Amino acid sequence: MNPLDQPLNQGDITTELKQAKSGIGRTTIILGVAVLAVVAFVGGILVQKSFGSTANSARQNASGRQFPQRGDGSTPPSGANRAGGFGRGTVGTIDHVDGATIYVKTQNGTVVKVSTSDKTRVQVTQDGKLGDLKAGTQVVVQGQQGDDGSVTAQTVTQRPPTG
Repeated sequence: MNPLDQPLNQGDITTELKQAKSGIGRTTIILGVAVLAVVAFVGGILVQKSFGSTANSARQNASGRQFPQRGDGSTPPSGANRAGGFGRGTVGTIDHVDGATIYVKTQNGTVVKVSTSDKTRVQVTQDGKLGDLKAGTQVVVQGQQGDDGSVTAQTVTQRPPTG
């Protein structure tokens, strides 16, 4: 027996329609939540692409390549510029010291000539002298970079030993 072949209760379709459930169904709510989750996920991806940093920039600073320096001694993000203050410096291990010149070997193998003066501040674990720095010591140099790649140091900071 087909329900459509049956006569309506009391012969009024309006009464039958009123008996149907009203409101939002469970399936509609579940689908709505799923759509919102997908939109939020895709939005997060787009925001990360536009504004996020990459792990590569952090790896580049850690590799000992030259980077802009901050006056407070902290390492800036890759490519960051600081108005005024120091120019560029270098990070690496002291290859050797020759008078007032330090030769710093970066992690990529390049040896950078670092010129110092009586105004250069040398920091070991406390303020020190140029003579306190020995070959094999890891240092961070802050100063002005010349056209030839050499650096005129304003601050040379000994890094703590690793390992």
